[in-house]
Amino acid sequence: MTTVRTLVALAALLLAVLPVDALPAEESTSATSLKAVEPLPQPSRTYWLRNREGWFWYHDPPAPVSPPKAAPPPSSRPPELVEFEAMQQRLDELKRVAVMNPTDANLLAYMRYQRFVMNKSEVFAERWQRLVWTVPELDYGLRGRPTNSMAIGAFDEQQRDRQAQLVRNLASTHGLVFIFRSDCPYCHHFAPVLKRFEQEFGMTVFAVSLDGRGLPEYPNPQMDNGIATRLNSTVVPALYLTAPSKRQIRTVGFGMMAMTDLIERIAVLAQDPREDPL
Repeated sequence: MTTVRTLVALAALLLAVLPVDALPAEESTSATSLKAVEPLPQPSRTYWLRNREGWFWYHDPPAPVSPPKAAPPPSSRPPELVEFEAMQQRLDELKRVAVMNPTDANLLAYMRYQRFVMNKSEVFAERWQRLVWTVPELDYGLRGRPTNSMAIGAFDEQQRDRQAQLVRNLASTHGLVFIFRSDCPYCHHFAPVLKRFEQEFGMTVFAVSLDGRGLPEYPNPQMDNGIATRLNSTVVPALYLTAPSKRQIRTVGFGMMAMTDLIERIAVLAQDPREDPL
């Protein structure tokens, strides 16, 4: 009995002093596996202080990253336009500053810059004029009414001759309707001009009196038969150009008119193909 107890105690002593490497392979592997398993992290006790982590605690997907924008292409505008707009803006800014705060310094700055801009305008006008001199089709004085004082007289004379010829050609097919009143001073002054026009160009004048009495130049006028009302002649003297064969009429004018006015207006009407029905 004593021998058995001695053997058990000796075996226990040997196991206690053996190194770990001396253990069986199965026991060593189990110990290593236990050491490799990490304990699960415990939830924080202050989870309610954390930010929202998505629905049912899933994280939101990261926002898509937009590609960088391409740089705008360089401007293709001429540098003169850019410089001109900058000059205009600078002048406007100086003017506004001077208006809102009209100190001597602000006023001088605006006035000097304005002179700078005006000098550029003068250079432009001079170059323009020189170019017009060398290109006849761009010279308005050669195509329209001239600007030279000596040429104006020749132009006006030629224009009057052309208009007078138009009026003479029109006299064979057209006439004038002259509506007046015998107590109208303007009618008395206009009647001699109209009579001279009639004699010079041979255009017949049909005189119509609103009050039934005549004028020295037209002592036997026609009585108003309603034509003044149809023409809405509320002002006298009134003059109309008519084509009796076509029963068409157009207004020449109201009030007093000079001989040159009569010729010019009737010539203009002669060149206008539109005609108003009588």
